[in-house]
Amino acid sequence: MLIVGTDAGVVDRALRAGRLHCPDCSSALRPWGHSRSREVRHLSGSERRRFRRSRCLSCKKTHVLVGEDTLVRRRDAAEVIGAALLAHSKGKGRTAIGKSLGRHPSTVAAWLRRFKRSATRISEHFAIWAEALGLGGAAVRPTGSAFGDALEMIGIVGALAVRRFGPKPTFHVASVLTQGGLLATPSHQFQKSAPHVMVQRHVQTT
Repeated sequence: MLIVGTDAGVVDRALRAGRLHCPDCSSALRPWGHSRSREVRHLSGSERRRFRRSRCLSCKKTHVLVGEDTLVRRRDAAEVIGAALLAHSKGKGRTAIGKSLGRHPSTVAAWLRRFKRSATRISEHFAIWAEALGLGGAAVRPTGSAFGDALEMIGIVGALAVRRFGPKPTFHVASVLTQGGLLATPSHQFQKSAPHVMVQRHVQTT
């Protein structure tokens, strides 16, 4: 899997031009059909998407090109899950969050539980990105919880990315920089390339 932009036409042109690279060996990817269609639920409405598949010219592995507005194995868009995480950090429970987003409380609870389990790891990951994107020696204010600290670091990196590369929703940035794995299991490897390499490649194809 490779996280890419949300404009299918731009992604397809980048793929055909050899500007998308294998996350395993960094060689150029080429078109290789499409994946099965899947539903993506947004804050308002939903849609069905059929993601592009690609194949590496060197290692021959195939990768599905997944839009940055989604997360691995989640029907709901990154913006929806991000809204739930932010609401919880402000004291709202799963029932209230589910009602405001039109989602079942058990679905919200699963998001919150997974994020809490990986909060420290997420903070550490985004701290690396913050430094790579130019945070420098600026102090990061603790929030009093691992959950809150993780969201704080995501917000800081989102702001730095916008300042450096232009407008992009914070949780789209989070999807890109975790390879869609913000709510994945701890075994999911967030980063396979140097930060500046991953950012530059993504910016060139969005």
